[in-house]
Amino acid sequence: MANGATHSVAGGLCGLVVALMEQDKEKPINPLLAVGTGTIFAKLPDILEPATNPHHRQFCHSLVVLASVGISVKQAFDWKPEDSVGEFWRAIALCAGAAYISHLLLDGITPRSLPLVGKL
Repeated sequence: MANGATHSVAGGLCGLVVALMEQDKEKPINPLLAVGTGTIFAKLPDILEPATNPHHRQFCHSLVVLASVGISVKQAFDWKPEDSVGEFWRAIALCAGAAYISHLLLDGITPRSLPLVGKL
């Protein structure tokens, strides 16, 4: 079962993969920014819903959120910002979203898996 360190490593790797995928763009994503963002946002689900008991996985750990974040990452991927500020926020959205998804996927392969919606 994935713990906090596993989620952080997976999120950092997701950020690095995003940076490598964007390497051929006019303004590539800084790998340090990507890894740092991924490492931080991979723990966000457990910050929002702390693992204080075996049933802590509710809305922020749900399949609905997984799908919503996936759609948001696709929209960020398709976004063509016109300035460097937009490029920065696009990079953050891609790395943060990929890291959040990595957390949910790691939790989804455990015996408890993820709820469809969970409690708000």
